[in-house]
Amino acid sequence: VHAPRAGEPPPAGSEAPAAALYTCPMHPQYVSEEPGDCPICGMRLVPVKAAAGGASGGAPAPGAGGADKGTKKRKILYWRAPMDPTYIRDKPGKSPMGMDLIPVYEGEESQAAAGTVSIDPVTVQNMGVRTAVVERRPLAREIHTVARVAYDEKRVAHVHTKVSGWVERLFVNFEGETVERGAPLLSLYSPELVSTQEEYLLALEYRDAMAASPFPPVAEGAASLLASTRRRLELFDVPPDQIRRIEESGTVLKNLVLRSPVQGVVVDKAVEEGMYVEPGKNLYTVADLSRVWVLADVYEYELPWVSVGQEAVMTLSYLPGKVYRGRITYVYPYLEKKSRTVKVRMEFDNPSGELRPDMYADVTIRSRLDGEVLAVPRSAVLRSGGKDLVVVALGEGKFLPRKVTLGAEADGFYQVLSGLSEGQTVVTSAQFLIDSESKLEEAVQKMLEIRRAEKAPGPASPAGQPAASEPQAASSPEAAVGPLLDAYLAVEEPLQAERVEGVAKPAARLAALARGLPGEEGRALSREITAALPDLLSGRIEQVRRGFRAVSRGVTRYVKERAPEAARARGLVLFSCPTVGEEWLQRGERPANPFLGNKMRSCGERVDY
Repeated sequence: VHAPRAGEPPPAGSEAPAAALYTCPMHPQYVSEEPGDCPICGMRLVPVKAAAGGASGGAPAPGAGGADKGTKKRKILYWRAPMDPTYIRDKPGKSPMGMDLIPVYEGEESQAAAGTVSIDPVTVQNMGVRTAVVERRPLAREIHTVARVAYDEKRVAHVHTKVSGWVERLFVNFEGETVERGAPLLSLYSPELVSTQEEYLLALEYRDAMAASPFPPVAEGAASLLASTRRRLELFDVPPDQIRRIEESGTVLKNLVLRSPVQGVVVDKAVEEGMYVEPGKNLYTVADLSRVWVLADVYEYELPWVSVGQEAVMTLSYLPGKVYRGRITYVYPYLEKKSRTVKVRMEFDNPSGELRPDMYADVTIRSRLDGEVLAVPRSAVLRSGGKDLVVVALGEGKFLPRKVTLGAEADGFYQVLSGLSEGQTVVTSAQFLIDSESKLEEAVQKMLEIRRAEKAPGPASPAGQPAASEPQAASSPEAAVGPLLDAYLAVEEPLQAERVEGVAKPAARLAALARGLPGEEGRALSREITAALPDLLSGRIEQVRRGFRAVSRGVTRYVKERAPEAARARGLVLFSCPTVGEEWLQRGERPANPFLGNKMRSCGERVDY
């Protein structure tokens, strides 16, 4: 990269850019207004661009770039490589990649929006930039998951006895046997049931004997006693046909026959012939398998696409080609702690019995958002932690990264909740290159704004004198470290209050003041602060704190080695944070930790220096 040395006149046939900026090829975050060497790595600085608005208001001189016929010729500030924005020349030529350099005209940068990138059409084609139109479209998503077939719990019956006794005979002898509703399961001998039958026969005889009594209350009492005894038999689950047999035969039935309450398959048998059973013991479990449940696990991020009533399609590995269709009937209201999934219940008809409980199946749930939504292709989105970006094509080779809020994702598209409007064009390929170029442009503009604010004369500054904020060379560490400490405190105080507003300007001033420190220690501190400057200007609290750690480490070391009296004269106290292992200077005897903020504001121990 060719860079003119200080005082070297521009080559013939070109125009020297006014108020040019210089940057390091290896550290583009370092920007200087004068040529020289990078304080971080020592490489020679290269020109970046003219300061925004830096050209004087004189008439534009004729240049090689020319202009359209019938219009004023614009002044060319510099020439740059289309694919490498850091490759700058003061005359036309070829880039290291063999491409023609393109001119940058006066006023182009100031007219563009912050972060806007201009790329000539040839470069756009070489980069393979593809675009898509933001449009409204229906979004649907398929959720594929593995499920398990289970019993329909509403179709499972448990057979119990309400009397104690001995099992004399089993009519259903093994699990898996199919039974009809009302089919006999077992016969039970129960002394309690036998005595109740005898009481019923006596009550029946007493009612018949008292039916002709001249006293109505006596006849009514006999009928009431019979009804009460019959009710006891019914509560013992003696079926009506057995009660009729008792009445017709006039004899006691030794055994009670228990029958199946539902049609289904015996899935559990816990009784054997001759066994003594008591009330409450589960003897049989009968399940109706004509309809089954299918339980599937759905991840948290898929929940917006799942709702009751949706259709589900199921296939079995051992029956390829056969498709079962069911519906979601319930979404469980809790999350599985270990798998971080939610259980979804579906119901499927099973008339042929092919679906057996505990089978594994593949389930597909297809869902669709209501109506048409604004959407962009997934390839158009740059996801960078806390924010999502898309690059909007403005036309005529101009591109602008824009922050968007995204909704659901489906069919290779993201739903756009805010940040874009229908009909806009977005970049779907090579947007990483465009976004990185935009960040470089925006970073330089921020540096220019800070420096212009620093150099603006204050209201009390005499004419011809430098502003109070402009850093001046100092003859001793004690004289130079005072303003530097003031800038250091101005960066620190917002972090103590969990804020990042107001950090950028004192951070830039701190870097400028560090360049005026004498000696090798001063140059080392300047390199550390310059390297941390991108983090300090990021606007994100954790990143700003990371940059401040490096700055505080260098400042405290420099103060202890070269200027402890200057810090004491300003009433600064040195504290050490045992949590993060860093030191900081502050005013006041009570620690206000800038590294931890409100989490552990008082964490700190005073250190002598």
